[in-house]
Amino acid sequence: MATLFGTFEGISIDDKGRISIPAILRKAVAEKAENTFIIIRGVEGCLFAFPKDQWLVFWNELQKLPMDRENTLLIHRILGTLKEAVLDGQGRIALTHKLKSLAGIGKVVTIVGEGDKLLVWDPERWTSHLDGTEATPYDTTLYRAMEKIRKTDNG
Repeated sequence: MATLFGTFEGISIDDKGRISIPAILRKAVAEKAENTFIIIRGVEGCLFAFPKDQWLVFWNELQKLPMDRENTLLIHRILGTLKEAVLDGQGRIALTHKLKSLAGIGKVVTIVGEGDKLLVWDPERWTSHLDGTEATPYDTTLYRAMEKIRKTDNG
């Protein structure tokens, strides 16, 4: 299991939309992740980048949620933005135009390790988030799903 912690600011995006994952974070990713990250729309304007093994855990738990309209729509929204990104030889992953647009990302990002995943932020959104912005309906639904998963995991 990956243990990804730390905040890394000022990470440039190259012309092909690639960001360099800091070496300390790459080293923390389990071998069974196969140097692959699954990137989805996160909450409050960020992206989630799960190591593949952690994504499979999260995905399996999402599949256990009641398939009501709210959860079904959440899954569709997640799958509609999902990007599988393999680390290249220089430790970079590529972000799609759609993901960058959803997260308001320009030429620089802030990467935050949150234990089982990375959060990829536009630096201004990261600062606003820390100052306490309001959640959107998507955020609220995803937060609710993640809380249900935590309750299921903890018995």
